[in-house]
Amino acid sequence: MRVDTLIVGGGVMGAAIALARARATDPIAAPLLLLERRWFGAGSSGRSGAICRQFYSDSELIGMARDSLREYASFETRHGRGIGFTRSGVLTIGGPARPHSLRLVERNAALMQKCGAEVELVDARRMRALVPGIDVSEGALGAWEPGAGYVDPQRTVDAFVAAARGAGATARAGVEVVELLLERTRVRGVRTSDGDFECEHLVIAAGPWTRRLMRRAGVDLPLEVVRPEQHFLAMLPERMRTRPTLSGAMDAEFDPRFAAASEPEPAHPVLLDIEHGYYTRCEPGRERTRVGAMDYDRDQVLEDPDSLDEAVSPEFSAWSREVLARRLPRYAAQPDAGTLAAWYTLTPDAQALIGRCPGLDNVLVAAGFSGHGFKLAPSIGEGVAQLLAGQPVGAFDPRFFDPARFAGKTASARGSFGL
Repeated sequence: MRVDTLIVGGGVMGAAIALARARATDPIAAPLLLLERRWFGAGSSGRSGAICRQFYSDSELIGMARDSLREYASFETRHGRGIGFTRSGVLTIGGPARPHSLRLVERNAALMQKCGAEVELVDARRMRALVPGIDVSEGALGAWEPGAGYVDPQRTVDAFVAAARGAGATARAGVEVVELLLERTRVRGVRTSDGDFECEHLVIAAGPWTRRLMRRAGVDLPLEVVRPEQHFLAMLPERMRTRPTLSGAMDAEFDPRFAAASEPEPAHPVLLDIEHGYYTRCEPGRERTRVGAMDYDRDQVLEDPDSLDEAVSPEFSAWSREVLARRLPRYAAQPDAGTLAAWYTLTPDAQALIGRCPGLDNVLVAAGFSGHGFKLAPSIGEGVAQLLAGQPVGAFDPRFFDPARFAGKTASARGSFGL
């Protein structure tokens, strides 16, 4: 079988690229094939918290997250498929215990406003009004994003794949790519568990498996796979009465009708607690609240992504309960509701590799999202489609993500979650 574009990896990134590319091409003249080794969303995407926020230190990322949030907010209306988009609001908190967190919140909120993201710099009193029962010190600062929130990760991947199929793409799960078929510096196709496929363009969006696959083609990308842990507590019984809405010029783009009225309500907004080093978000469909760390220092490095150990340490679970209850004391009495281990694929600067793969003429890579895939996926999909078409890229800055920027550097990416 021969196709124009072959995409390897059926997580949110591969699905978003498939959708954007399929919308821009003729399925007869330029067929597109998306391959996934297990099921769509089986890797990092299916285990993600899928938080959609715009709090970043770089204007490039703020703009991409802003545009992606708009895409999620309107997806159901445009495609007729629910993705569980919930406008819970996202509150990023800095506090006196870590003075640098105060400076980061203040700086990023100003930059977000400059980039057109809806955000309000709030003090302790305002945070207490936004999140009843929250414990914040006088002098704390927050960046409040009323239109941000989260999506359901599995439903989103499935909906993107279905929309790509509706636009003419072919998507197949259960087909593993085991080798790239090379002709000097060009890939003529791939060898899979279901035979060979030839292609004109190849996109590798295989998440934790990207480095292993590319090594087989003689290319070693600076990617490191780590194993983040998450702990769940039973969600508080209260529900937010209404979803926050945006005001002003962006109202038309965030029409409240875009949010499905049937989505279950969270107990409180998403919290990014920089002062205490964790994030949390409600998962009301499962009556639980997720807690994860905001740095990678505690995460185990995985030489083989298939060696993921599902067991979460008691130390992490105890830490998660303690930090969440410090901010929302009522969680101290909530029972445990499970644990989860996942994958992050990191780069040395915690920013992704997106663009032409060094040493291979017709291969694009989109990997190393360091836990930020859902926040940026629609923008990445649009930009990679522009790259494939040979068009100027308006969805992101290709220089910011250039895979060649790490020539001669190591893959280690210890430290903070890229904010």
